[in-house]
Amino acid sequence: MAVEAYYNAETVWMCDIDKYSSIVIKERWELPNLGDLKTVDWVAVEPIDILTAGYPCQPFSTAGQRKGLQDERHIWPYIKEIISTLQPKRVILENVRGHLTLGFKEVLKDLTEIGYDARWAIVRASDVGAPHRRERLFVVAEPSHSNGERGNFRGDRTTGNQGKSQPQFGGSGSIITNSNSERLQRAWNETNDTSNGSTTNANDSRGFGSMSGSSRRFNSRAQMRLQDTPNPLDINNKLNAKFVEYMMGLPVGWVTDLDISRSQQLKLLGNGVVPQQAYYAIEKLESL
Repeated sequence: MAVEAYYNAETVWMCDIDKYSSIVIKERWELPNLGDLKTVDWVAVEPIDILTAGYPCQPFSTAGQRKGLQDERHIWPYIKEIISTLQPKRVILENVRGHLTLGFKEVLKDLTEIGYDARWAIVRASDVGAPHRRERLFVVAEPSHSNGERGNFRGDRTTGNQGKSQPQFGGSGSIITNSNSERLQRAWNETNDTSNGSTTNANDSRGFGSMSGSSRRFNSRAQMRLQDTPNPLDINNKLNAKFVEYMMGLPVGWVTDLDISRSQQLKLLGNGVVPQQAYYAIEKLESL
């Protein structure tokens, strides 16, 4: 949703093996689902301008065992191969904050090896007005030979789907980045020591400040008002999936109107990304 809105792009295919995620893809996007990315013949896949990947966070999350690269759910090496094969003009990645300290230097090293520069930051959902923190790592990467093109890039395809990301959080906030932290500096140094390329902006310690005009437009359709907030509990006094859907910044019923059990709805929503948060992150990273 965020990529479509920011780059004026059209999503043309998705890739997911989860049964319930696939239902959302079928019902809300009506797009081809290529299935298991480990088995797709990427040479035969339609070329794209932008690739997004929110690869599994369980290997890196502080809520889990943090097995990192040894976790069987770690699929970054496959995504690296996809990027190398398709050579998109932009790569947008998302993961949990814990990825910064586990596995991220390998991602940066791999990106430089296949000829991509990267910029990254930690963004909170509360930075776009959501009433929860939900810090996430966002990465924007592009071919190293882009010669400064990045600030003006927009997807070549247009879209009729720009309204999909409503309703949206209101309010403004600031973005935070760990690009000047000692820990990330070490990762940056190790990356440069072990690769021939360069990962840009790793030392940039500038604060991003408040949201700009375009980000405000993206977030201004619906302010967070009490009367718009679903009850946090359902009729059985359990966590209301519609409330979680609202907290994730999604259109009313985007997940909860589908024929999916409450537990699976909550799982899908919990594993999702607040689109307004992603848009804000992309906007700020593209401005560097």
